Amino acid sequence: MSHYFFTSNKYLVAILLFTLVTICSTAITIGEFKAINSIAWVDIIGEGGMMLMIFTWIVFTLISRPAGRVTTWLFTGLLLTEISMLLDFLDEFIHYAAHNSWFTTVESFPAAIGMVLMTFALYQLHFEQQTINTQLKRTERYYREHSLTDFVTQLYSAQYMKQQLKYELNHVKAHHSTFSLIMLDVRKFNDFNQRFGYAQGDFLLGEIAKLLLMNIRDGDLACRYASDRFIVLLPNTTANVARVISGHIEQAVAHLAYKSGDSSTAIYPKISSCVNQYQGQQSYQEILAQLNHKMSVVKYESTAARSDVTCTNVPVTN
Repeated sequence: MSHYFFTSNKYLVAILLFTLVTICSTAITIGEFKAINSIAWVDIIGEGGMMLMIFTWIVFTLISRPAGRVTTWLFTGLLLTEISMLLDFLDEFIHYAAHNSWFTTVESFPAAIGMVLMTFALYQLHFEQQTINTQLKRTERYYREHSLTDFVTQLYSAQYMKQQLKYELNHVKAHHSTFSLIMLDVRKFNDFNQRFGYAQGDFLLGEIAKLLLMNIRDGDLACRYASDRFIVLLPNTTANVARVISGHIEQAVAHLAYKSGDSSTAIYPKISSCVNQYQGQQSYQEILAQLNHKMSVVKYESTAARSDVTCTNVPVTN
């Protein structure tokens, strides 16, 4: 992932290297090196340490963040601060003639501007993180248990879903309420893996998982149930409402223009979906077996008919 972000920020990397090389070469060209006995080594350690620290911050920013407005603001602010630190550091080694003294007088200005830009960037980062936290809450319905998280999709695993089904069954029995489940299955996923490879298949599942999270509500729980199969638990929800949400998910996935590698050809994945409503009369094993059977029936009927009919058109039974 760090290699991907570093590549996506390649223009910022080029700007960083160009700026540092230009400043160093200019200083060497217009200045003269000081005598060794006149160099303050304590200042060099302090100023050099600050310069290297800010450079490290820049590198971490470029390898840990995707390209975008916030990343650009952070980079610009840090780079301007780095320029001031570098000029201050070079002063310890290089002496400038009077007519080139301007090179040292400007060293404080980039840092001042950089601090302002970084403050603005951190303000934007605050709102970006709030959006991310809202999405994360949808995958953590009751508590965080990262050992039960699926690595590929970052959704919770089938084991976590089983735990939550047990909880939900006890809840609906005690409160005489209801809940619904949506099962989603990516069509012809094995064919996709054989054509593009398992790495691209994992990436596709991750993109579908993101769309799934965007189209469910706060309080709903989405999990990866199997290789290409997902389950969404919708508390206090009837089958009719679940069908609407399922339809939104199908539409979102159908409009996903997935491109493999450097290809400009878009692949539009499709999913089959299945909806059931429950009131606590069955065990979680029976519920999952029933849902899987319904999905198998719908996939068979869809293949036999060579159509795009999804499981949401199959009559729902309790």
